[in-house]
Amino acid sequence: MKKRKYLVMVLLLSGIMVFSGCGNEKKNQSADTSDASSNEDADTSDASSHENALDFNVEDYVKLGEYKNLKVQYPIPEVVEEDVEYSIEELKEENTEYKEIKDRPSKEGDSVNIDYTGVIDGETFDGGSDTDYELVLGSGEFMEEFESNLIGKNVEEAVTFPVTFPEDYFDTEVAGKQAEFTVTINKISEVIVPEYTDEFVAKVTDYSTRKEYEEYIKKDLEASAEEESISAAGEEALSLAVENADIDGYPQELYDFYYDETVAGYEFYASMMGMEYEEFVEQMGEDSIDAGALAQTNEFLVIQAIAEKEGLTITEDNYKEEAKELMEENEYETLEEFEQDYGKVSIITQLLRGKIMNFLYENAEIEEVSQEEYYEEEEPGEEEEPGEEDAEEPVEGKREEELSDFQREDDGLLLELNAEAPGQETDEEE
Repeated sequence: MKKRKYLVMVLLLSGIMVFSGCGNEKKNQSADTSDASSNEDADTSDASSHENALDFNVEDYVKLGEYKNLKVQYPIPEVVEEDVEYSIEELKEENTEYKEIKDRPSKEGDSVNIDYTGVIDGETFDGGSDTDYELVLGSGEFMEEFESNLIGKNVEEAVTFPVTFPEDYFDTEVAGKQAEFTVTINKISEVIVPEYTDEFVAKVTDYSTRKEYEEYIKKDLEASAEEESISAAGEEALSLAVENADIDGYPQELYDFYYDETVAGYEFYASMMGMEYEEFVEQMGEDSIDAGALAQTNEFLVIQAIAEKEGLTITEDNYKEEAKELMEENEYETLEEFEQDYGKVSIITQLLRGKIMNFLYENAEIEEVSQEEYYEEEEPGEEEEPGEEDAEEPVEGKREEELSDFQREDDGLLLELNAEAPGQETDEEE
């Protein structure tokens, strides 16, 4: 299995996705508590049906194997010039201005707000229509044939034109077919990108010169890269600890908790990618929810067993202090609000997972390897899945960088085949 694909599955199966912004979609859970798994563990009662999810004797289910001195790889952190340049481009984008234009037609480089409808043989098709969509002409976000037909047009003008999808287009339902699009331009804006100068940096940042700002960027990127490398090695150590353990069954309440967590995560990512939930499940695999819930359940059983053996459990005495840090990372003002959105059970499982992952990393035998070696395209003997190299980005250019590892053949039928977000990797994502 590719390391990068492994890390994608870690994201899906670890519960991290629960803290990716989908808190409002979770069931409201009160801060009232009751006894949890180990003797002094933090209470976990809430308004959901999973108030007893952590109320079990882990020794009934797990016999630990080796979990210390595990041999894991640590990808040496690396920050390249392109990373710094990408951060600079982000700063410029954040401060880009859009000046509405009413006295001339659209031209390349303008941002246009459009409504569009596409039909094939007189019938609309998935991904071929949208309203109030912002598109920069010439950006390559949509197919070049589509964007070029919108140049030289006026506000409130409607234009109809054909677009032919390539024979090798990733979506076989439309590959080689001709679609007819009707597009209405609602608004034209001139895109005014600021010049990257010392004066600009001093105006929009806490630094006086480009050199100072770039030094800050590099240090910040290096710190983030180090955190990511530690996390990668810790994830590998945790995976090995689970493999080495003997797991016999599981508490049903814990499994049900992780099942619902997986469903909530799938719903969130489906929404972020502009997909229906059922479509997302189909893409991930019909059995992926059960598999994900079971994997998370087994993993937490091992986490709990290690925590109890090493005296690292979450207790009422340390819960509030440790939860506060996680709360602030997720930009909540009060612990009550944080618990209401995510539930105390979810918070505790995340806190404990982080503690044990750090413990395993600190007690592992670390082998430092290069980024290229760690993220090698595939391990010996592994074959690419059909279509894996051709997976596309999310719907119609609505790129979400945090979802870049979930690139897929999607209904974003207008997305340029070779269009890539700045700094985005193309050959290792899936």
